[in-house]
Amino acid sequence: MKPVYYVALLAAASYSPFALAAPSPNVIVIVVDAMRADRLGPYGASRDITPNLNRFASRSVVFEHVVTQSAWTVPAVTSLFTSLDPLTHRVLRYNPSQRLEMDQLAESEDTLAERFKSAGYQTVALKKTVVVDTNRGLNQGFDVNRIIEGQMVEGTSAQELTNAATAWLGTARDPSRPFFMYLHYMDPHSSYRAPEPWYSKYKGGYSGLLTGDHMEIERRFVKNKEKASSADVAYLKGVYDAEIEYWDSQFGRFMQQLVVSGIDANTIVAVVADHGEAFGEHGQWFHGDVWQENVQIPWILKVPGVAPGRRADWSQIIDVAPTLADLAGVPRGQRWQGRSHAANIVDAKAPPPGGSVYTEYGDYRALISADGMKLILGYGNAKLYNLPADPLEANDLAPVRGMLVDRLKAEMEARTSAARAAAVGAAPAPVALTPDQMEALRALGYVDE
Repeated sequence: MKPVYYVALLAAASYSPFALAAPSPNVIVIVVDAMRADRLGPYGASRDITPNLNRFASRSVVFEHVVTQSAWTVPAVTSLFTSLDPLTHRVLRYNPSQRLEMDQLAESEDTLAERFKSAGYQTVALKKTVVVDTNRGLNQGFDVNRIIEGQMVEGTSAQELTNAATAWLGTARDPSRPFFMYLHYMDPHSSYRAPEPWYSKYKGGYSGLLTGDHMEIERRFVKNKEKASSADVAYLKGVYDAEIEYWDSQFGRFMQQLVVSGIDANTIVAVVADHGEAFGEHGQWFHGDVWQENVQIPWILKVPGVAPGRRADWSQIIDVAPTLADLAGVPRGQRWQGRSHAANIVDAKAPPPGGSVYTEYGDYRALISADGMKLILGYGNAKLYNLPADPLEANDLAPVRGMLVDRLKAEMEARTSAARAAAVGAAPAPVALTPDQMEALRALGYVDE
């Protein structure tokens, strides 16, 4: 008998025709790197730093519980575009050796951009990260695939990307064809140095030694194991919020341009993050584990003609591709594993896909059941948390809920086994990075000095 999850994969890969009444809507996917959900207004943040995103969410469908498939950019974005678990697409790691290498996606995989290109769409990717660009397979399906020069993380990064996106809409877009656009913003990825006046606004009265620089945080709190003071943590969260508020100002500018140019009325816009960010919770900093602060992400979806609302069922980043394809009436990839939420988006009374969700990072694995029970493997003994009652993952229930742990372990094993079995052929050889790409990775903290 096939594992239950394997049967689910076969069902998800089949294409069920579905489309909006409006023909061939434009589709924009906005990825905001390292933006954790709980710092945003639509997800209950106490600090009002996202007025433009709040307005966007008020006319959109907000998915309240979303996990990424991996807590770092390359496998997460690969899962976003292929609708495959990391163990299936195998774009998992980079090798920080003398000859730095990055995994790459097999050309045989079917990406979201390729699906839209095959349907006659113009396709464009404008990015503020070389991390994704170093993975050669993710250019599949894009007519235009550009890294926007200038500040990659600090300073005017979001402004530069917004400028490039609005310029493309005004000069390169073919009005006779729909378009598919992917924008990848690097705010609020570390280092946390938003331009003025945002940085000073959120620095507040902090008089400590930190400046928001990635390397100083890593040196003190990751390598030297210093204990961050409450003032240090408050400062870092503040300047991280400054990055989000700065990005939000540019997001608002871009959305206004869609309205001014007359594009908004027939454009689907999805805002999602690749992963979150940690500030000492569970002893972790930055990203790269399976705790909620790193794997729970926003997904906000504006669909023309669809009533706004909120969806409380669990979803995953691999669900984005089939959902967008169905909404636009574009056939899904044959091997896609994600579940489409299109029917439930258009009609809130339609049943959601349901089921558990999964995330991984290295040897760490986590499975969250449909009712929010989270099993974590890889940190010694198995850990179990009731997320609705314990969203901060402070009370481990594994010692007293052994039968549930065993059941979720079996379900996780079925999923990971099916994901491995679904991998096709030999993995492509890793690709060597250029000196410029290596330097950019150092600036992001992925490579030691």
